[in-house]
Amino acid sequence: MLRELLTRAEHVPHRSVYVAKMCLSNFRVSSTIGNVMKTRIVVALLVVGAFLTWAAAAKEKQQTGPPAPIGWLDLQAGSRNFSVSQGDLQKVTRHLARGALLPVFKTKEKHGATLAQVGAFNLDTGSSELGWVEINSGDLKPAESYPLDSELLRLLGAPYLDDFTAQHTDIARFLVRQAQGPPALLCYVVTMPLSMARLVIFTPSQGKFLPGAALNIPINDMQAGISSLEVRDLVGDGSDCVITKEPFREQAQTFGTNLRIRKIADGQFQVLWQAPIEFQNLSQYSSKVQILQPPEQNIGAPGTVTTGEVTFRPGGRGQEPVWKGKVEFFVFGREKVYDSVNIEKVCPWDGQGFAPLR
Repeated sequence: MLRELLTRAEHVPHRSVYVAKMCLSNFRVSSTIGNVMKTRIVVALLVVGAFLTWAAAAKEKQQTGPPAPIGWLDLQAGSRNFSVSQGDLQKVTRHLARGALLPVFKTKEKHGATLAQVGAFNLDTGSSELGWVEINSGDLKPAESYPLDSELLRLLGAPYLDDFTAQHTDIARFLVRQAQGPPALLCYVVTMPLSMARLVIFTPSQGKFLPGAALNIPINDMQAGISSLEVRDLVGDGSDCVITKEPFREQAQTFGTNLRIRKIADGQFQVLWQAPIEFQNLSQYSSKVQILQPPEQNIGAPGTVTTGEVTFRPGGRGQEPVWKGKVEFFVFGREKVYDSVNIEKVCPWDGQGFAPLR
């Protein structure tokens, strides 16, 4: 009897449940048997209702999960314009970094061009965005070429196995070509609520990607992790270099941003060259301003503010980084700059590494 009621209850609309209960309560049986029957029926209906509610919630949760990509867009050939729609129906366009690997969710044709909807991590805001980018016919790679974010997090293990951590973790992917073998998959893994960020190498092996060397990147209210990342072939040997801008802070008045050039050698990170593009050191002053020689020795000296930029120019087989900037000197009791020096330095590749700036 109970099994039959359960079967019927699955097909009865929610509005009919109360009517069914009232009809069943009108059977003329003894008070004891009637109470037992009514209790069992109510329990059965509650169980069925709870099951239907759980099933609906599970289905809704499954439908609202992140969609699986239909392919991957490889930007090793160069950067692209990325158009993102804002809440006020305005569109914002920014450049996608060279070397980025982006998930593609759908494509469309517009004015004779093919557009792809991709997901891209914004290093300025620390969150992922959906937008559109123009693609060519051979740009897309099959969906099975690379693992999903959930698979990468599972390979990384704790703390990314925690549901909350995984749900609030974004991954920016880059392909780094190697002189020998297939490209390495470089991932910038960011969990903003926990102030966690890592730069991780995934090495392809027998159709799978295995996690390798990793760098912990400081990220908090005072320090924003990596502010830019791109991949370039600087040396000309077929191996890409990873170029990052990484903010740092030492004291309240000592902070800045370093530009670092790294290679991946034998699955490990190797720093080839670095230089500050911003460096303020006003937490201490020298009793007397001394301008050192060569001029680059003044970068980061007490009482100085350094601003600069790094560009790349052809040199040898590849490209050379060129540092160009200014160092300003400050003294106590004077708000304006006391003195300054301009610096332009070419750091050539000597076959072993980049000549250091300092």
